[in-house]
Amino acid sequence: MKRCVELVPALTDGKGIETLSIIRHGVGLRPMREGGPRVEKEKIAGVWVVHQYGHGGYGYQSSYGSAKATVRLVEEVAKEAAREKARL
Repeated sequence: MKRCVELVPALTDGKGIETLSIIRHGVGLRPMREGGPRVEKEKIAGVWVVHQYGHGGYGYQSSYGSAKATVRLVEEVAKEAAREKARL
C-alpha cells in the first residue's frame, strides 16, 4: 500500500499511508465459474471470441488441456473467418 500511495497520493487525499485502514486481506484468490471453466468460441457482434476462464484453484493443473482446447478453437475460428472472407 505504501508504494501505491507514493505513486498516487490522491488515494489518501495526500495524508499518507497512516490514514488507511485495512478491512480484510484477500490474497491469491482464483475466480471459479459456476458450472466449471468456460472454454468455447462465440461470435459477438460479428467478431469471433474464444473464451477461456473460470478454472478456479485448479487452473495450473488444467492449463495444458485447456490451452490445447483453446488452440483448437482458435484454429476453427481462423478457418471459419477465412471461409467467410472467401464468400465476400
